Amino acid sequence: MRHTNATIRHATRNILLIAACFALLFPANAYGQEDPAQAEAEPILTSKRIRLSYIDPTRCMSILSLYGVRVGSAGKPADLKSLPVVHALPSTKHHDTLPKQDTTFPQTETDPINELIIFYDANQPAQYSRIVQIIEEQVDLPARQIIIEAMVLELSSTALRELGVQWELNQPGAGNFFSEKTVTGGSTPLLIGNIAYPAVDTAAQLDLTTTNIFHEFNTRLRALVQSGSAQVLSRPSVLTLDNRMANINVSEQIPIAKSRFLSNGNFASVDFSNITAGIQLAVRPRINSTGSEVSLQINASVTAKVPNSDLEIKDNNGNVIASSPTLSVREVKTYTRIANSTPFIIGGLIAQDSQRNAQKVPLLGELPVVSNLFKSQQNTSLKREVIIVITPFVLPEDQNTALAKHIPQDKDDFDSFGNQLHRDGYRIRAEDTFDLGYLRENRQLRKVQRIVDELVGLNRDLLSKYPYNSFAQGSIPGESILVHRQIYEVIKRRSMDRHLQADNLIFFEPDENIGAGFEVQFLEKFVKTHKLSLNSKEGGHKALALTYTLRRFSDGLEDILKEPVPQVQIVDCEDKKSWRKQLWELNQPDKDGALRHTVLLRNRDDLERLKRAIVMKQTIELNNPEEILSLKSFNRGRLLSMPSIKKDDIELIDADVARCFFYSEHYYQALQKAVETDIDALRTEIGEDKLAGL
Repeated sequence: MRHTNATIRHATRNILLIAACFALLFPANAYGQEDPAQAEAEPILTSKRIRLSYIDPTRCMSILSLYGVRVGSAGKPADLKSLPVVHALPSTKHHDTLPKQDTTFPQTETDPINELIIFYDANQPAQYSRIVQIIEEQVDLPARQIIIEAMVLELSSTALRELGVQWELNQPGAGNFFSEKTVTGGSTPLLIGNIAYPAVDTAAQLDLTTTNIFHEFNTRLRALVQSGSAQVLSRPSVLTLDNRMANINVSEQIPIAKSRFLSNGNFASVDFSNITAGIQLAVRPRINSTGSEVSLQINASVTAKVPNSDLEIKDNNGNVIASSPTLSVREVKTYTRIANSTPFIIGGLIAQDSQRNAQKVPLLGELPVVSNLFKSQQNTSLKREVIIVITPFVLPEDQNTALAKHIPQDKDDFDSFGNQLHRDGYRIRAEDTFDLGYLRENRQLRKVQRIVDELVGLNRDLLSKYPYNSFAQGSIPGESILVHRQIYEVIKRRSMDRHLQADNLIFFEPDENIGAGFEVQFLEKFVKTHKLSLNSKEGGHKALALTYTLRRFSDGLEDILKEPVPQVQIVDCEDKKSWRKQLWELNQPDKDGALRHTVLLRNRDDLERLKRAIVMKQTIELNNPEEILSLKSFNRGRLLSMPSIKKDDIELIDADVARCFFYSEHYYQALQKAVETDIDALRTEIGEDKLAGL
């Protein structure tokens, strides 16, 4: 019996050992049983649409395929086994801007165009992030911008000679575009751009110096214009993109009448057609890789009516029945390559006008034989030359400074106030923006931004999450605080709160009569009741504190109507120093961590600050807070929509006004705290090792 039990134990041990080995060699899922870990990793099909900013969807798809990105076919569903995959949204004919006149008005579609849709596995957000990163950094890139300035001048024959003397006698040397270089025999070559013709030696054939280029020439031109010898016909400018055609047309339509008569000679009808006369300039610029040179394809045409040269058709009685003007057309088509911001002159568009003026004594000038004694005839000839000066200006790729040369000047003329139907507008000046180089160029901050951008590149969902959104894509923690202060300076400098009356300011107080809700309290009445010195310049020893606790993000139903009602306190406040200290303390989170904003009023200056804070809040709301509270958006030249304040308007003091009040004073301290808070939150989120040394 003992032998039998030992045999059984030995056999059982062998069976368990074999079973364990079998389990290692053939896992459970090999027999059709689902492994829990693998079940969680099954692809979950999801999609997101992305809008292309610059490139056409078809070209974008072609370029993405070069990066190895799987591109889907139209009408073919996404395959779970082939994720990620990119599809271009189908186009539609209903996106036409204007219908043709001979067709019915098309249906209207208001969905976005130029979009792609990316299908990817929700368990692997890096699939989506990688494609978006390729599109943003390598594919969907903006073309460089360039401004083409043109000046069209007309010079008389006298001015031509004067200007020609300047060309011939200009001293040779660096920067002289029209240099005095002669060929063998003493003749002066014709200079076309920087190239001399006929060809001379190598040194004289090409003049590439650009120092002080056209300085004397431009000076002489200005003198001729001032003296009346030259006339500026047009000075247009146009902003265009690299390698895109820009067309400037400054012309007039000359009507031509066409009469029709019946076979019996009776009048039938008159038709009119137009002939275009004026200046037409088409330029296609191409910028080199460094932006230092511009290749230009130029088509310039100057068309003018020739005086006293109309073609006339007369009947048997000498009456004019039809006429057509004679036009002079001067046209240049050329290619050139010049340095950035360098003028290029197109000359030689010469026209010669001939005029015949006849004068005679009435009656006596008609007598035969002796009529010549009583009449005179004068023939005049005027030679005119049209010169076109084209100057390209390549704009820097930094959007904040790209249009610095061509934005309006800091003058009131470019503001828009006193409108009857539209909002008032204020154009931001240079004095309204802070010099923030110490922030943008801070090495530690830029290091954090690079780290966050790398993380966002792996998971685009982080772009909208705190604290990543405080650093991603060049964002600066607390930058909205700086914008608040800049808007405050605009309001203060322009006295935009002057129509706001202090006795029309209200706040809410709990209704003690019914023990629920709140009642309206006028600030002026409350101040008089409690004998506060808000209307004096020095103020008293007491201050009114209206503290609002932010509850808009609370999940409790009981907090829905609590935020507009402040905690009202009358606190001791001896002087300005005490006021600043208490204002800072009362705007810190409470003991439960809830955010608070406080208005602290002690004297007349505080009351004026409160009025500006109300206007500041309204200004921010009018200009889309998510956009205007960014340093990238608040820049020189932007038109800021401003609220219209009337003397009878009743204005409510709330938490947003209290925040504006606080930021108008402690903006720098609040910025410093925001930076420290966001960096600490980022450390907690991604780990101390990635932010070591900060």
